[in-house]
Amino acid sequence: MVTTLSKTKDNVINTPGGIIHVRPYRSSSNAQLKAVLSFTPRVSSLDRTNERSQNDQFRGFFVLFWFGLALLFLRTSMQSWEENRTPLSWTFGRLITGDALVLAISDLVMVLAMFFCVPFVKGLQYRWYKYSWTGLIIQHTFQTVYLGTAVWWGWHRQWYWVQSGFLVLHALSSMMKMHSYMAHNGMLATVYFQLQEEKRQLDEVITHIDGGREQLLAEAAERKAQLEAMEGPTPVGTPGPGTPALTSRTSFSAPSGTSSGYEDPASILKKQLGGFTDIGGANGNTPTITAIKERTPEPSSLGGLGPSAEIRQRTSTAAKKKKKNQATDSLPDPRPNLPLGTSLEPSHGTLPHERAPPSPLAWSSNEQVALLARNIDAMQEELISNGGTGLVWPQNVTYRHFLDFMFFPTLVYQLEYPRTKTMRPLVVLEKVVATLGTFSLIYTITEHYIMPMIPKPGDSLFKSFINLALPMMVNYLLIIFECVCTGFAELSYFADREFYQDWWNSTTWDEFSRKWNKPVYTFLLRHVYASTISGFRLSRSSAAFVTFFVSALCHELVMAVVTKKIRPYLFLMQMAQLPMIALGKLPAVKKNKTVGNIVFWMGLMSGFPLL
Repeated sequence: MVTTLSKTKDNVINTPGGIIHVRPYRSSSNAQLKAVLSFTPRVSSLDRTNERSQNDQFRGFFVLFWFGLALLFLRTSMQSWEENRTPLSWTFGRLITGDALVLAISDLVMVLAMFFCVPFVKGLQYRWYKYSWTGLIIQHTFQTVYLGTAVWWGWHRQWYWVQSGFLVLHALSSMMKMHSYMAHNGMLATVYFQLQEEKRQLDEVITHIDGGREQLLAEAAERKAQLEAMEGPTPVGTPGPGTPALTSRTSFSAPSGTSSGYEDPASILKKQLGGFTDIGGANGNTPTITAIKERTPEPSSLGGLGPSAEIRQRTSTAAKKKKKNQATDSLPDPRPNLPLGTSLEPSHGTLPHERAPPSPLAWSSNEQVALLARNIDAMQEELISNGGTGLVWPQNVTYRHFLDFMFFPTLVYQLEYPRTKTMRPLVVLEKVVATLGTFSLIYTITEHYIMPMIPKPGDSLFKSFINLALPMMVNYLLIIFECVCTGFAELSYFADREFYQDWWNSTTWDEFSRKWNKPVYTFLLRHVYASTISGFRLSRSSAAFVTFFVSALCHELVMAVVTKKIRPYLFLMQMAQLPMIALGKLPAVKKNKTVGNIVFWMGLMSGFPLL
């Protein structure tokens, strides 16, 4: 369902815990909306600390799955011992450990090269060059050379597919991290220097006014006092003049004295809106938000949250009718085409910083002075992180901060993330053991059930599918990246552990693409989908095509490196998801989720053997 938000007023949602003000995120270049990406303290679907999965009626089947794989591992090891006097065959092992020292050194050099990002951003900070266009050219040239070197080095060393594939995959993920870091800091640098320009213009205007700054401040203070005197007492439950109300981001007004049973308004908002899949108007005039749920509650249904919510709703409506808060309402809106920075960082699930009060000059009767003061206020907010720390750019431009980002299991950069208070060594140990155990299972299945079944000349397609479908699917289900990501998250105090959602329940391929790999999905959403909408003014359907096209090219690159051949099979199979997504939207499939899930699993199980 598509929900259209007002351009001029906040969308107010009353909850038992307070009032939530929701406003869309706008691009500086046009009226399009930016992608909403929320980092929230949460756990993955199958994590043992996830209360929902632990209370699921089918949780025993998950335990049975691991018991079955353990028995398969023991049976295979016993069979290998009887035949070869080794618990595991070392044929595959000799291939993947070849040239291991050179691979380790190459990977270390590649990681160290990522620190180029810091002097790049420092160059923006000291204004050695501007982000547009000089910075963009430097950024993309470096990224191209970085990825091209990884591809060439694997081919030059004539590595087996495991070594070459690992290096290129790591290079791709590192390139995405660097792109997000440099692009986001480039935007912040643009805001920073526009802020300095607005301050310079304000000082220049003030010098041409009789009485100077002192006279303007006195006149503005008198005007503000007159407007405040016209206001009556603020009704209970309505935001007062000092209540934070973000103009270009999401803010939550939580009550004081919160009890342990208090439900975070952000959680209520998430339940009501179901999260955002993408944001961006179909044209430059009507901003829209597309929700994940099929049905988003209408505003009239949001009042049924309890008596306190209804009282707040009535008093808030009454306050609007009486036109309260005239002092703040009289302030001019900042210039609409100001560059954006941390408006791209929603404060969902984190404690947002308190907004600074408006500049005293914002109440000046001189329209030019008031507008410049409001522009300065808006851009100063754009440089502050959406979190309790309130980190201000360029305080983040340090090697230590970048090193922290390298350890964070995310591909999308922002100034501040939700963090845990402690690091649990036992959890790290658990994930290390889980990683080794999962890798042992993958090794066993590959060595004994995939490599011997690789198609030979003369084998039929049907026979190859029957031999390979099940073992390849089991390897796919062993989500080893969840163990690795969770381990790094624990080491780096990173609180958002939702690296995937219940993708196994997908009924359409677009749902699978959102849920399977959340770090990659969030990167594509912000830096490909939303960027093409705002930068190139593409429609949402065209931006979706470009996003799938870029993703398919990256998959095909890995396939070409692994096989040392250019055969666009994987590329075509990736792009085939677009018509399959269209088929999933047909009423016959959309109404019957079981049919949709069957079609999804048939396609997923067929993909690997066919490839």
